[in-house]
Amino acid sequence: MQSGSATAQPSKQHTLGVALDYTASDFAERLSQLKAQGVSEVVIRLSALPSREAWQSLLEMAEASGLNWRLWLTNLPRTEGWTIAPERYRMAGNAEGVYALTVPDATRLLLAVSPRETPYLRLSTVLELSNGRALTAIGDTAESVLLLYPLRPNALPDLWDDWDAYRDALLSLLRHRAPTRGFRGWLLQSDWDILSVSTLPTSPLAQAEWQAYLRTRYPDLTELERAWDTSTKLERHEQAARLIPLWREGRGLPYLIAPDESVKPQELDANRSRFWEDWRAFLAERWRVLAAGLREMLTRYTPNADFTILQTAPDPAELPTPDAFADPQTPIGWYLPAARRDLWRMQMLLETLRRERTLEPLTTLILEWAGDDAERAWMFQTFAREMGIERVYWRGRLPEDAWRTLMQTDAAPDAPTLQPFPATLWGLTEIRRYRSGWWVPSAQPDLQPLLWGFEIHGFQKATEVRTLDAQGNLNITRQLELCLWVEEGEREITLRRFDRAPLTAFDLNGQAVRLEVRGDRVRLRVGATPVRLRGFQSEPICETSVEAWTARVGELFKQGNPTGQDARVLKFNFDNALSIYRRNPSQGFALLRTNWFEFERAFQPYCWLEAESARLHEFGTIRRDPAMSSGATLWLNTPMPIESASATYAFSLREAQAYTLWLAVRGVPSGSVEWQAVPAGEAEATPAAEGTAVLSAERAVARYADQCYWLPLGTATLKAGEYRLTLRWKPSAPQPPHYTEWDAILIAPPGVQPKHILPPAY
Repeated sequence: MQSGSATAQPSKQHTLGVALDYTASDFAERLSQLKAQGVSEVVIRLSALPSREAWQSLLEMAEASGLNWRLWLTNLPRTEGWTIAPERYRMAGNAEGVYALTVPDATRLLLAVSPRETPYLRLSTVLELSNGRALTAIGDTAESVLLLYPLRPNALPDLWDDWDAYRDALLSLLRHRAPTRGFRGWLLQSDWDILSVSTLPTSPLAQAEWQAYLRTRYPDLTELERAWDTSTKLERHEQAARLIPLWREGRGLPYLIAPDESVKPQELDANRSRFWEDWRAFLAERWRVLAAGLREMLTRYTPNADFTILQTAPDPAELPTPDAFADPQTPIGWYLPAARRDLWRMQMLLETLRRERTLEPLTTLILEWAGDDAERAWMFQTFAREMGIERVYWRGRLPEDAWRTLMQTDAAPDAPTLQPFPATLWGLTEIRRYRSGWWVPSAQPDLQPLLWGFEIHGFQKATEVRTLDAQGNLNITRQLELCLWVEEGEREITLRRFDRAPLTAFDLNGQAVRLEVRGDRVRLRVGATPVRLRGFQSEPICETSVEAWTARVGELFKQGNPTGQDARVLKFNFDNALSIYRRNPSQGFALLRTNWFEFERAFQPYCWLEAESARLHEFGTIRRDPAMSSGATLWLNTPMPIESASATYAFSLREAQAYTLWLAVRGVPSGSVEWQAVPAGEAEATPAAEGTAVLSAERAVARYADQCYWLPLGTATLKAGEYRLTLRWKPSAPQPPHYTEWDAILIAPPGVQPKHILPPAY
């Protein structure tokens, strides 16, 4: 896919401009400077609605500038609410039972105490905070967990009390004087994230709206009790509207309680309760209605202007926003702060892919200027055009030479071609650009991975081929498309098929791939550039994998018995599966693969641990993501001051030797890890090995999924036996928020190095 250009696509509309904050003192001078630099369009950011006189002056100066201009409304009202995030606001109990609580952005705290082993609501109380701090004594809570639910003053957009006042103030300004000459449109800033959609406002009007929604959705209270799985009978819908949950994202306590204690606490099954689905559906519906009303009002007074809802690009370190807020109407534009640029390319590709299916493309991107050199800024801008972004604005004071470079190298937006592959294979490849399009991970159900061993990667996709016969009748044929690649180098692969349909093959750079077809055998060469084969009517099997598995089993069998298992039994099972495969290849292939993997696992000299498998840990929660090893990570992101967070694992080793400990970290590695391996079953045992490692990207030996690093923690000489491994993460920054995310742990002998999310070769 080649990027378009202004000369090649003269009909393609695109804009390159500057976003600036409105300051009355130097506004006219700033507009003149931008016009002299060659800027044709500006976005004027309003952090607050101006007075009538300032509004009149702003419009006059903007219209007199000769520039095209837009207004960016970033001052939507916000309201206080109880934030339900037990995975990040939590503390371990202590024997003294005295706690200094610090939540800087809160005015009050709902404190819930639960035993560590058996989650139930031992007690709850509301504490007043002074400058975000409180000191409280609860008694003996050594074996307890404290969960904190802060009441934050600006926790979510106010869609109730202050919305009408904001809209009316804006309406008053428009009635006084509406924008005219050069005005192109409105940008409305809408910052919904996982915390704002997990907050319940205290406003009486918000509770009244919520109560009305529940009354409409569940006219019969019995239906509401069943949907929320409440433990006792509710007398009125008003009682339900006062309840707030104590759980979210799989963490917390399975209770609904009223902070004012006006309703009896409701114990429930958090996995069955539909409370969060109902609350977020209510919130999303309310936002859509109000945003549509605001749009109608603004476009009535500026009929030739467009209206764009702008969302801050999601933080890659944060939990994802629920599907209810991944709506085509919210947003259709992105604001990308400089702090979010670590994974900007991946985020925009995924968002472009998602919006390709909703037919609502991103149209606007505002990039924050952060002192980048012109070449790096040009890369951001060019990639935005390649993703089809029509309007790109730079926010901040760009040097004149940098702006000149950006303007001269700008190109018309492309309609990107996206080549999806299963998200489960993300750890085996990377996002790349080929001539045929961008290589993008996708959760589409029609993309099925092909499990053909560790060396050959691939997937299949069902397609429909429509053809006309000699009589002009339409024929629809179901076919399978295969996509195959290897990690490095090139390999000859032999496939066995069960149909005789004609086949075609090409790589993602558009080059034809030679196929050697003899009977039911298809032979081709596959390299690091994925090859696509089209025409199969049923799924073929890989003869090359069978040959590799058979040779591998024979090689391992010669090494003798693995510890604790009889290699002869494993070999007997494999030979039986091989005989079944030879009689009936289509049925025996999966059985043969299973027995080969059992053989591999019996002989592997390393220990592979999923980070989220820790039974005892002080992290926040488990974050689900199909791109990660085993589909999840161990995640911590807390605004509270912490000294460390630990996770403990059990593992066993088969032979005594030196082992290297590796940790897969997602995002930008930071802080340090102290580790300790202790013989299992000995409470006060002396550590068999311990060490400390700094987490930084410079120390990584491999990277995968465009977002994870494999880092060495240290080397330990260990005997055969059972061990308990404790990893303690210590943040490097003294002040919160503190973030880290772990995917997998590898304990391996020398010569074994991790590369991706599959067990390493040995």
